[in-house]
Amino acid sequence: MPLIHLSPRVAYIPGGVNVGAIQGEGNAVVLVDTGINETAGKKALKTVREEVGGEIVAILTTHAHADHFGANAAVVKRTGARVYAPEFDEAILRYPLLQPATLYGGADPLDTLRGGFLLAHASPVDEIVRPGPLTVAGVDIEVVSLAGHSVNQVGYLVDGVFFCADVVLPAAVLDKYKIPYLFSVTDHLTALDTARDVPCDVAVPGHGPHLADLGELVALNRALVEAVLAKTLDLAIERTTAGAILAGLLTAFGAPVHDAPSFYLLQPTVLACLSHLHRTEKVRHAVEGGRSWWTAVP
Repeated sequence: MPLIHLSPRVAYIPGGVNVGAIQGEGNAVVLVDTGINETAGKKALKTVREEVGGEIVAILTTHAHADHFGANAAVVKRTGARVYAPEFDEAILRYPLLQPATLYGGADPLDTLRGGFLLAHASPVDEIVRPGPLTVAGVDIEVVSLAGHSVNQVGYLVDGVFFCADVVLPAAVLDKYKIPYLFSVTDHLTALDTARDVPCDVAVPGHGPHLADLGELVALNRALVEAVLAKTLDLAIERTTAGAILAGLLTAFGAPVHDAPSFYLLQPTVLACLSHLHRTEKVRHAVEGGRSWWTAVP
């Protein structure tokens, strides 16, 4: 698929996951994410070689979800590229079983949770990235903390182009899945404000088309999270369990949950909502009778 150029040295390859391509010194090219699998990695490599005439020397990983780093291993095998990843998330790149295991409550995950969407091939990690300035292949990049969708998701700002990962999801994705996966609602709400205020000429989300202004999409994503929080509180007016709240949310929002992956992707979001509401003193938590109970604060 052809590159979409956004500045003299910054472009991206559109797809299920948008893959950034930054022209560095000489013929060096830096990718931002790689896509879900070996096929995606081969396409990125072919596009860079044919359209840029360059070689991939580094991969900037935004976060540790398989659809974003699943092709890292394939690209590294063919190029020797160095992999950069944020703290904590980098552990999942190296040990991908951690992703389905954490979704499954920290236990040995079901075999149905071990498909390519949740379980990637392991990726090496050569450099840990932290918020602030970073120079790769002679290119000055700003690393921006966007934690919330994953434990420590980051975005990359270069030459006025902001690769903002999954801090915002396009309307089409929200309409399809109804409720987004979130590790931390508290951090995600902060990340939405951060992303909105990043000074850039164009933003490239992990999914969907690039945008001149993130404001409208930030507002749309925030409104959905706030609606899920409000419904969570409503479902906890009478003492209840997280499982009952999850069932109520799935029904209320019409979320298409029909298998283990879709169910276990949204269970953490409900718990993240409850953690946020507990942190903000809007719900109470108790363990009684061998169960974990949640009650809204009057």
